[in-house]
Amino acid sequence: MKLKSKIFFLSFSFVIIVLTVNPYTLSLLPRDPVVLMVSHYTLYLAGVIAGYSLFRFSKLFIIPAVIPPIIFHLPYFFVESGINLGWTFVDYLSMVVGGVLLGGALRKAGTFTKALLFVLYMVGDTTLAVLLILGFPVYSPPVIQFSPYTPDQLVIVSYVMFGVMNVILFVVVGYTLRKLLS
Repeated sequence: MKLKSKIFFLSFSFVIIVLTVNPYTLSLLPRDPVVLMVSHYTLYLAGVIAGYSLFRFSKLFIIPAVIPPIIFHLPYFFVESGINLGWTFVDYLSMVVGGVLLGGALRKAGTFTKALLFVLYMVGDTTLAVLLILGFPVYSPPVIQFSPYTPDQLVIVSYVMFGVMNVILFVVVGYTLRKLLS
């Protein structure tokens, strides 16, 4: 990749991070779980873009790359990240680092591995979104006693998750069809 392209993608990643991690959005976290979920997507994406443009890691780096999103979507850690600034920064940093690892490993990953990652992501996010739509209090009291989030707020999170999943699905299907037709 040319230096101009690398600078562009790094700058784009930096802009995403700055738009995500700022005093205003951080102040919204304890009140609005949508901001926290969207920040996970944006920070991971920023890391993937930076990692893809800069690095060529072994495909084995995919394993540690997927750990941060798994951990910080577990109810306890998700809520803790939303209400505790120290946890927020650990969460945010791990999302960017996980994204960088995934982005750097994607070029070496085969088609099967990429497809498997995509399917696992879609199954995981769909499962979580369905639980939230059904009103299961996985991220709110009584399951997580200290959570400020209500099941109604989390239904909105699930709609955002479905929206993001559809955008990603559209991009992946479009990219795949373009490759097949060329």
